[in-house]
Amino acid sequence: MVDFHDLAVIKADFTAFVNVMHCMVGVFLWDFFTTLDFEWDYITGRRKFRWTLLLYSFSRLGALGTAICNIVGFNVTHEINCQQWVLWSLITAYTSVTCASALITLRVVAIWGRNYLVVGLTIGLWLTNLGFLLFGIVMVCLEDRSPWSPIAGRCILENTVHARDNVAMTVATDIAQLIIMLVGLLRSRNTKYGMFRHLYVQGLIWLVAVTIGELPAVIFISLNLNDPWNMMFQNLALFTMEIFATRMYRSLANYNMGFDKDSHGPESHDGGPWRVTV
Repeated sequence: MVDFHDLAVIKADFTAFVNVMHCMVGVFLWDFFTTLDFEWDYITGRRKFRWTLLLYSFSRLGALGTAICNIVGFNVTHEINCQQWVLWSLITAYTSVTCASALITLRVVAIWGRNYLVVGLTIGLWLTNLGFLLFGIVMVCLEDRSPWSPIAGRCILENTVHARDNVAMTVATDIAQLIIMLVGLLRSRNTKYGMFRHLYVQGLIWLVAVTIGELPAVIFISLNLNDPWNMMFQNLALFTMEIFATRMYRSLANYNMGFDKDSHGPESHDGGPWRVTV
């Protein structure tokens, strides 16, 4: 049986983790730079500014900041302040996660027609998740979890299992909100038509994406095999959430502007009763 606490095994697992990280950063950077035309449309005035664009932008920029921190931190050849590196990595990652989750929350509220019970539940879930993430940042500030190792020539990430509650809460929040969203769409009885069909399909795809992209991170950090395995799929969870949340946002924005020409049904692209904007 493999001894996951053996130094040779940890070294091999860490190498695997760095390779997975680079792959996920590459996927994110491809998505980021190939979709900049969306922001350009706002800069040039082709699209009308909505305040939710700020959440969209901060989610993307936060993920970009995390990607940069990962590339720098895991490829340095000289000593750095590991504690500050970990802190900024968490701040950028949690900013991206929080804003992506907020986009989903607003969509749920809009679909349910601002139902007071749903508004209270979804915002409560979002605030609880935010509280967990802020607590995680505070704990990193209070504890030195990442000393520099002259022998390894890198920062040594320790006690990564402490992020378990944050990861689990984020995944639970995403799944709960997506289920509430799908229930709201099914209640409308219009999922066969244009706008609601569009939202329903997006919701199903997003639920599958969350299951595939985020559950591995929860499973392995709960198993706590070793620090590399605890972190192995956290980048997958982060970038999956950011990519799908922002793609859903862009897709709905394009639909409302009439860029999606495949719709059929009673909705109107110029603001009829079937219009949903977030």
